[in-house]
Amino acid sequence: MFEVCITRPLGWIIQLIYNLVSNYGLAIILFTIIVKLILLPLTIRSQRAMRKTQKIQPLLAEIQQKYANDKEKLQREMTKLYKENNVSMTGGCLPMLLQFPILIGLYQVIQKPLSYIVGVNWSLESVTNEIIRLRDAVGAAAGNLAGQAADMIQKSGQLQLSQWASHVGTSGTALEGVSGGVHPWALNFNFMGLDLSHAPSTALGNIFRGDFSDVAVIALLLIPVIAVVASIFSTKITQMQSGQKNDDNNQAAQMSKSMNFIMPLMTAFFTVTLPAGLGLYWIISSVVQIVQQIAINYFLERKGEEIVVRIPEKKIKHGKKRKK
Repeated sequence: MFEVCITRPLGWIIQLIYNLVSNYGLAIILFTIIVKLILLPLTIRSQRAMRKTQKIQPLLAEIQQKYANDKEKLQREMTKLYKENNVSMTGGCLPMLLQFPILIGLYQVIQKPLSYIVGVNWSLESVTNEIIRLRDAVGAAAGNLAGQAADMIQKSGQLQLSQWASHVGTSGTALEGVSGGVHPWALNFNFMGLDLSHAPSTALGNIFRGDFSDVAVIALLLIPVIAVVASIFSTKITQMQSGQKNDDNNQAAQMSKSMNFIMPLMTAFFTVTLPAGLGLYWIISSVVQIVQQIAINYFLERKGEEIVVRIPEKKIKHGKKRKK
């Protein structure tokens, strides 16, 4: 279900873009911008919700102080305040939550580009023969995939297959209807001198071995560094533009502090261990988020949208006098 609803559509979009630009990195950049534009209405709604949440904080603080010793009453009054002002505690997080299934789907597309971008039909015998031909042609360069069967390479080595295809070419190819020229499986992973099919952890391995001969591989570490910096900056801008304050008694502020710590760590882990293409998506996503955040905030202030806070009405019980 996830593949049909998320992964396949994402792969189809990237495939269309790649066919136009013929560059993997540029395709990811344009894909990221398109996704951000699709999510823009939700982002605007989220921004409004965050601004309104900040507006009701003084009332929320009064309620918390008034019913500090009555947790049940406190919960009821807080719920009434949120309901009266049409505020949801999770409303501002929706665009961020939607990023995770997109990220997971994109990871699948990046790990299996021949399935989702090229559209290889793995059930064909000619395709199986071509996998074996490429594996045997690269020989020792196949590394840990040298002894793997064709079906295992198809499942876990599509990035390597694409690289082999670009080096070996189509000479003597086993694919039906293909002769000469660029191999149809050879994707252009080169982006500004970086090979986006490799994970930056490859650079760490070279550094630990004292091998600095391949500057392009070492330069892959720029991806996680820029991604972490962009993520931190994006989070800070979001908090500033939404008017969040450093208040230890503010639940939203406490959640923001946690995110300030967790997000950079998560960003660093994923962008170091996964192919650099995913790190590029992370960077562009953060940059677009910063631009959108500033633009939306400017638009809301320019529009002069007034946020009205409603105080829940107290229900007054009228007792009836008994007749004697």
